[in-house]
Amino acid sequence: MRKLIAGISIILLHSACSTNTVKDKINQAGDAAGQVTGEFIEGAVKGVQKAFDVKLDLPANLKEKGLEFGKATVSSDSSGTDNLLVVYVVFNKDFKGELTAKVFDDQDLEFGRSRMEITGKKGDAQFVEFHFDKRTNIDSKNKIIVE
Repeated sequence: MRKLIAGISIILLHSACSTNTVKDKINQAGDAAGQVTGEFIEGAVKGVQKAFDVKLDLPANLKEKGLEFGKATVSSDSSGTDNLLVVYVVFNKDFKGELTAKVFDDQDLEFGRSRMEITGKKGDAQFVEFHFDKRTNIDSKNKIIVE
């Protein structure tokens, strides 16, 4: 009987060790998968951000009036459509006037326009938001002009 109990104890002890090893391997695999998933999501987010960073050329007439454009991005407004253009504007001279942003498709057809009245003193800077119609879905293929 003692031999039977000792044998069962050895089997149970071995099973317990094996289970921990299996659990450890599962935990290690889960950790690795989580890291890969995290890296993928971070990369995808950066890719989306890069796709919606916008490069705007500054028209000569606005440069002469003392304006300079910094970073510009496109994002969604409350409608969930990518129809919000945000431009960081630097004032190198006092300025009061209207800016118009226009969106063009890949065939140079205009399909969105938004106007903003802005005022700034020399040395100031501010973010200017152009809200387009909810049907104006701006994507990376579109050209945007602010004049």
